[in-house]
Amino acid sequence: MSKVFGEGIYSAYRQDGILHVRATGLKPTAQTIVTIEELPFLIFPPRLGLFFETDGITNPVVLPFDVERAFPNYPAHVTVVNIVDKNGVHTINIVEKPAAAASLLIADPAAAQFVVYQQIGTDHYLIAKSDDVVLAIYYKVFGPDTYANCQAYVAAHARPIIPAVEVVPGTFSAWINRQPGVEPGPRFIATVDAIVEVDWNVTLISAVPQGFNPLIKLLRFDVQLPPGPKHSNALIRRTFRFEESPPQHPFTDSTIENGPGSITTPVREVF
Repeated sequence: MSKVFGEGIYSAYRQDGILHVRATGLKPTAQTIVTIEELPFLIFPPRLGLFFETDGITNPVVLPFDVERAFPNYPAHVTVVNIVDKNGVHTINIVEKPAAAASLLIADPAAAQFVVYQQIGTDHYLIAKSDDVVLAIYYKVFGPDTYANCQAYVAAHARPIIPAVEVVPGTFSAWINRQPGVEPGPRFIATVDAIVEVDWNVTLISAVPQGFNPLIKLLRFDVQLPPGPKHSNALIRRTFRFEESPPQHPFTDSTIENGPGSITTPVREVF
């Protein structure tokens, strides 16, 4: 059986917190099976791959294919998905579609019969009627109440979009300090340089949720913008530092979420 990277044209959308990825194109034989799979790389956000799998006697007739797969656990705040095929990495924008339950809303939105659900392990919310059936990846966090009050709850609890900062290439470093005499014991440390506006209040913090792989320490930039519509637009290079003692896990890598992208570095041990 031969399984190799294929070639296709891609699109992606998110509905009810679930990522759907579609690939179309041509496959080399009638027997070729086309699949979209999550790659086993320790990277955030997860990367997907398009594969052609052929087995046995084949009929070398080029045929079109159209496949789609859902990924329920893809990070809710990430706006792009990276797909690897024979031509390299393709970055696809994720189109946000209205909740499927929205079409089931009755004519009286003032009635106290709506519920807010939150997707497990994410900050993605879904509003549905109290008697609607929702996927098991959601749990109830508010209601029943009016539709307007449910919208207000989501607006108050949803994490705001965090702007990306310009990371200086090659400056991200992470290590666990196990040197004798260090109090109160081993300490995880990460540093990175970035270009930010002088009036931005930026700190490097631990990401919540931590991520699907406990061996990767997930960080993010917390960016607090100044009040008002105007900015100084003056840029400055700053070094950001994160420390955690004791380390939560024997981390092998660390990743910084930065807007729709991320950067990863291995974690060293210092004795």
